Amino acid sequence: MNPDIQLRHDVFAQLNWDPAVNACDVDVQVKNGVATLRGEVADEAQREAAERAARRTDGLATLLNRLIVRPARANESRDLDVQRSFA
Repeated sequence: MNPDIQLRHDVFAQLNWDPAVNACDVDVQVKNGVATLRGEVADEAQREAAERAARRTDGLATLLNRLIVRPARANESRDLDVQRSFA
């Protein structure tokens, strides 16, 4: 298997393992051992948790955290909670 594909899989596994991270909100790209996290999270704590989780992955040369903190408006967060409960 391609090392970058394996690293991407391993980073996702770390993100999925961490209960502080909603891995559905994070896209992972890996090229030449450099992983980039992209997407939108609700707060800085989730952004930092995703970075910590990804850094637990063995074999990464570098990690770039490009996650954007975009807090949900009050009614949006309730809508997302309802949607996730049916997923």
